[in-house]
Amino acid sequence: MDYERQPDPNLASELRQGAGREWAEEAAEDERLTELHRRRRMTLADLGREFVNKGDRVSVEFGGHSFSGAVSQAGEDYVSIEGPGQAADVRLAEARWSVLPSDGPSGRSHVGGAETFKALLDEHSASQKVVRLALPGGDMVIGAVGVVTDDHIEMTDVDERRLIVPMSMILGVVRSSVSQ
Repeated sequence: MDYERQPDPNLASELRQGAGREWAEEAAEDERLTELHRRRRMTLADLGREFVNKGDRVSVEFGGHSFSGAVSQAGEDYVSIEGPGQAADVRLAEARWSVLPSDGPSGRSHVGGAETFKALLDEHSASQKVVRLALPGGDMVIGAVGVVTDDHIEMTDVDERRLIVPMSMILGVVRSSVSQ
């Protein structure tokens, strides 16, 4: 044996770098698994709030309708999307979502809006502004929401007819954002 031989001066550095690289890889894998677990536990309402907080832009398709814009508000069962000149309130469970990542947090908050889609319809009723209800099959009903109940709404259309629309048929509400 040769005890007088000096160890490689770079060996200690290489060992430290190797261990550091392994720890960094393990930490990255732990973060990935933690994020995966978090996402698996999220509800549609959680996603809606995340859209707002991240400043995400979405393209959404619901019952033959489509709409794109920035998500500005989220409740338990809907989100509000601001597009050019108009806005839409869309029920989360009635749509297919395509999310365009933002450049960073929006600074906006989902706090302060209606908690549920029904409560949002109550706000539209109180405003008496003309809105468009998006229905399945690409149909639209245009008018002012008058009465909101648990299972239907009553509205007056542009021809002064009283319309009764089951709540389950309403996929979203499209409204002008210019006068808001």
